[in-house]
Parts: sequence; C-alpha cells; structure tokens
Amino acid sequence: MQCKSCNTELPKHAKVCPKCGTKVSDKGPQNLKVIAIAGAVIAFIGGLLPFVQNTGDIEIAYSFMNIQMSFFWYLYMIALVATILLCVAKREKLSIITTAIAGVIFAVSMFVSPFLEYAGRQQVKGGVINKYNNVMLGNLLSNGEYTLGLGFFVVIIGLVVAVIGVFFDILKYFKKEINVDAKYMTNSINKSVWSMIYYYRWFYVMFLPAFIFVLIFNYWPMLGLRYAFTSYKITNPYYIGITHFYEMATADIYFWTAFKNTLYLSIIKLILNTGAAVIISLLLHEISNIIFKKTVQTIIYLPHFMSWVVTASLFRLILAPSTSGMVNTFLAEVFGMFGGNPSNGIFFLGDPRYWVGSYFVINVWKDTGWGTILFLATLSGISPELYEAAEIDGANRFNKMRFITLPALTNTIITVFILNLAKVMNLFESVFVLMNDAVYDVSNVLQTFVYYKTFGGGRPDYGYTTAVGLFRSVVSGLLVIICNYASKKVRGRGIV
Repeated sequence: MQCKSCNTELPKHAKVCPKCGTKVSDKGPQNLKVIAIAGAVIAFIGGLLPFVQNTGDIEIAYSFMNIQMSFFWYLYMIALVATILLCVAKREKLSIITTAIAGVIFAVSMFVSPFLEYAGRQQVKGGVINKYNNVMLGNLLSNGEYTLGLGFFVVIIGLVVAVIGVFFDILKYFKKEINVDAKYMTNSINKSVWSMIYYYRWFYVMFLPAFIFVLIFNYWPMLGLRYAFTSYKITNPYYIGITHFYEMATADIYFWTAFKNTLYLSIIKLILNTGAAVIISLLLHEISNIIFKKTVQTIIYLPHFMSWVVTASLFRLILAPSTSGMVNTFLAEVFGMFGGNPSNGIFFLGDPRYWVGSYFVINVWKDTGWGTILFLATLSGISPELYEAAEIDGANRFNKMRFITLPALTNTIITVFILNLAKVMNLFESVFVLMNDAVYDVSNVLQTFVYYKTFGGGRPDYGYTTAVGLFRSVVSGLLVIICNYASKKVRGRGIV
C-alpha cells in the first residue's frame, strides 16, 4: 500500500506515513475524480453511437461521424480526452472548461451542422464515389420515421456525470485536509506541476521521441474504431450505427464460437502453463548440483526462443500420421496399435478430438521453461534459516515444501495469474500456425476469425471486422479492470 500524498511505500498496518506524516488509517471522504473520468468515458462512447435512429431500419442512423463538418467529431473526442488527462493530473478546475467545450461542440453539431444522408454510389470520371444528401435534425424528427438515438442520451448523461464529478472533486468540503508542515512534504505536493516539468525538462526532451512514436503507432490508429459503426467503402464509408454489433450478437454463430474458443483455450492454457511452471520450479529448486541444475534450466528455456512457425513445423512432423511421425511410429511399433502401420495412426493436428489436447501440450512444452524464471527468483529469496529452523523442529522435505516453500510462492503465483489473465483475448499466432480447415470449429478464435473474415477471400467487410476487434478490446479492458481490482486485494497495489 502507498501513501496517497507522497506515494511512499507504507508498512502493512501503518496509521501515519513515515515520510510526510499523513494519516492513512482514517478513510474520510474519498477523492471523487473517478466520477468525472467515468462521465468523460461515457460521453466518449456516446459520441460513437447513433444520435438519430430510423424506427424501422436499424442500418439507417446518423451521428457525429456523418455530419457535414466532421471535424467536430475529432474536436469533441479531443476535448473529452483532455478532460480525462486533466483529472488524472489533478487539474479538475481546468477539466470543467474542456467538458463544457465538449458540450458546446455536441450542441452545435446536433442543431447547426446537417447530417449526410447516404444516397447510393455514383459513377464519376475518376471512378465511383458515395453520394450524400444534406438533412437537418428537425426535418428528420418531423415526419415520425426517426427518433433520437441512444448516443444522444448517452452523451448527455456522460457530460452531466463528468461535470458533477469535477465539482465534487474540487469542493474542499469533500476533501480531507493533510495538515502537514510544508517543509516535510515532498516536491510532488510542495511544487506545481509546471515547475516540476521545467526542473526535469531535459528528461522530457529525451522522452519526446518515444512519446511521438507511441502516439503515431499506438494511439493514432485507434481513431479507426469509428469504422466499426460504418459500412466500410474505400472511398467515404457511411455511418450505419450499431448494425454490426446487432448482427454480431444475434446472427453470427461463428463469432460466438470463436469467442467461446478464445476464452476456453486461453484460460486452460494459462492454468496449465502456470501450474507446470510452479511444479518445474519446485523440482529445480530441490536440485543441489549446480551444474546439472543450470543444464536442465537451459534445456527447458530453449523452446521459448523458437518462433511459433518453427514450433508448428516441428510438431506437425512429430505428430504426423505417417512413418515420419515419431509418436504414431512409437505407438505402432511398441504397442502394436493401428495394425503396426503408423500411416493409419492418429492425426493429432487434423482431428478435432485431439487438436485441443495437442495444442495445450505444445504450449506447455514451449512456454513453461520461461515461466519458471519468476518462481525460481522467488524461491531463491527464501531465507535458508527458515529451512534450518524447520529441520531442527523435525520437518521432512515434504513438510518444508508445504509450510515454507508453497506459502512463499503463493503471492507470486496469484500475481502472475492475474497479470496473464488480462491477456487472454490476445490469442492469435500460436493458434494460427497450428489450425487447419479440419479443426476450424475447435481452433477458430477471435483474432483468426477477424483474419479470415478480412483476408479469407471474397469481399472483405472491414466495418464488421473492426466491430469485432472493438468488442475484443472492450472485453480485454474489462479483464484488465477486474485484474487490477483483484491485484489490489491480493498485493495491496494495482497493475495500472
């Protein structure tokens, strides 16, 4: 646990911070800036949803992304991101300004800028373009065919929550006073942010190239999430609201199969890999011969450095139903299976009954060695005096492992499991190189589903695959939040 004032690591049951003197046991009123951030996130999501929806056809919808002055959408999103960043930087008063700017942009875009109504494709000299008609909000709502969409209400709720959260956060009545002499306080409290930035200006200059790189290659592509709400055409995609998500939830059985396979393969793989890494770490820790121990460690580490392409090629050869397949040859010649002919053996990577088990075995072989590093580091940090005291008390090897080694490993096991649980949706390469058409139903995961939907032939629907990717990202984000909460309960601090 850390001090909320100076971020000093606190003893487990400390009531006062030893560095700045802040009381940590009195809970008092909590900082409510999380409300403002949540409101900004809600308003951000609302900016992607339809503002006006046709009552009879879900595909006909209008939002920020298809107004005549589309730059309003970018300004609106930038203002909400600025609100979040200002709240995080504890500049809540300034965040009121950015939230108000987002509200003004929303109102102007709704009542001043006309929506672009898709009117089909038109042949022109340079090729084919989308044709649009301008239509105002009042005209849409006047004939009864349209109604205000979900995005309109989500934006209003988000902006209201953001403003309320900011006001709650800046009111001194809701904040706990520190009442500590300033000379005992750290620079993060006693100095302004700008003075701190100026003091460390050359570090920020050194950081600038990496920051620009991250913005360009990590955050700029995130603007493409708007295509999840469009029917994607190479020239001017047009907005269709939540049609893709509706189709995904109600009509696409292959999507839900891929989602189920993703969770099943990822979670079981995580459990098996973590369990195998713990067992091997315990066995390695018991080896007293250093040379033999290092040799075994090196051998089990090596598979991690092989690419998945090489690993897949190797196991396709080993598990092949032919005379070159080592496993089937062994079963045929030693146990007399398959009539003694390996060519009649089991097609491990081509039979849905055996593919999943083979996949787990291959993953354990490849990744377990690398996973033992953290556990061996934890085991090496256990004081030998604990083992000596246990031996004096008459404990045998099993009891020492049960009462000393495993309790010492518990926190590390839980931490590794929690951190890896947040990545269960990022399953692609290991499945892609081992799957084939015969095992598609049990091996297809969300990322391979998107890959084949986009590049598998025919006419790719980039809007739909972007919607699937956005859904996967949202689920991953929820898993990170859950893991962060679990980490706080287990370790006393979060992962983010």
